Amino acid sequence: MKSVFIIQHSYEIGEIDETKFIGVYSSKELAEQTISRLKLMPGFKDRQSDFHISEHEINKDNWAEGYSVMVSIQIKNKDNSWTTVQADFLADGTYQIMDLYNDTLLSEFHHLDIVECKEVDNVLYATRIVSRKE
Repeated sequence: MKSVFIIQHSYEIGEIDETKFIGVYSSKELAEQTISRLKLMPGFKDRQSDFHISEHEINKDNWAEGYSVMVSIQIKNKDNSWTTVQADFLADGTYQIMDLYNDTLLSEFHHLDIVECKEVDNVLYATRIVSRKE
């Protein structure tokens, strides 16, 4: 056996991703038979098109790189309004601004700056530059 077939059932509810790991199968045919059987079950019968089969080679990395935890933070524009940008949450509790945008519109914070944030009502606001990539 060189590959296995993994079934997941994935869909979104609002902004939340729901994924159920169904199982690992030795052939695509067995995976398809499993989906056919599950499509009749409660919940699955209402979301029959949300099954996904992926083939994975045995003894091979499927994720060979690191990862980032991206979050939305607020930074100020020159006109004193707030702009939402994407930032990478770093291990030390700071955030690196990752969005590419027109730096001339922004006030204090720019692309690739590492910043501290303060949370107010579940929203992160950049408050201080920790370091700047020049």
